[in-house]
Amino acid sequence: MRAAIGTVSLTGAAMGFLSACGTGGEEQEAERVYCVDDQDQVVDEEQCEEAERNGGFIGGVPYFFLLGGFGGNRYAVGQTIPQQYTGAATRVNPADTTARTRAGLPGSGRVTSGTRISGGIGSGRVGSGSVGS
Repeated sequence: MRAAIGTVSLTGAAMGFLSACGTGGEEQEAERVYCVDDQDQVVDEEQCEEAERNGGFIGGVPYFFLLGGFGGNRYAVGQTIPQQYTGAATRVNPADTTARTRAGLPGSGRVTSGTRISGGIGSGRVGSGSVGS
């Protein structure tokens, strides 16, 4: 009889743990995308749009879409994203339509910095209404 009670308790504990993992954690772990220069400074989305038309570069400087969790922080144009987040982030060349699509971004056009990518990298979906062409 003790073994049965122990099993029920462990199962209940496991279910409680799994339930807790699914609540609130999604926003913290949300993938966001920023248009950045080669120094990981957030730049205006128009820079990535122009870089898209020029092979990922403007005046010899590479521009990227940087996708990551960023510790739940949001960054504005002119801010540099800390290295602790950029090391784990994914860089996507704005001119690489295949890589963009694989990362859950539209294959071309403007992507607004700070856009939340639903489902994370590779889901093929971008957060609500923040992407335009």
